Amino acid sequence: MGHFLTEPRLTDVRAALSEPFNYFPTDYDYIARQVKGVDPDVLYEIFYSEVAPVCFSNLAAVLPSVWTGFDPDWLRATIEERLAARKRNWLRRQFDKLLVRWLRYEYDYMWKEIACRL
Repeated sequence: MGHFLTEPRLTDVRAALSEPFNYFPTDYDYIARQVKGVDPDVLYEIFYSEVAPVCFSNLAAVLPSVWTGFDPDWLRATIEERLAARKRNWLRRQFDKLLVRWLRYEYDYMWKEIACRL
């Protein structure tokens, strides 16, 4: 992606933006505090293009596998794998473009809650 965050900061931002995809109610004020200082446009891209494609299935599952929070190291590795697959495979890029469009529609309420607190 086109952001210039250090790896530890990027991992922290991704972990914070994954919070709405947990089973328990989301503390959007907490998320806003964790991502303070990062450009909202960058956050928007990270949320929809990196975090949501990896985490949305947790909400869609009958029995979610993650209840209290995604492991930041697992999240980083999974996102990086997905980004690498997207980069090397045309079909994967097209699929992910469609997925991200759907995620923007389906989880718009989450982004609005985060954005209004930034």
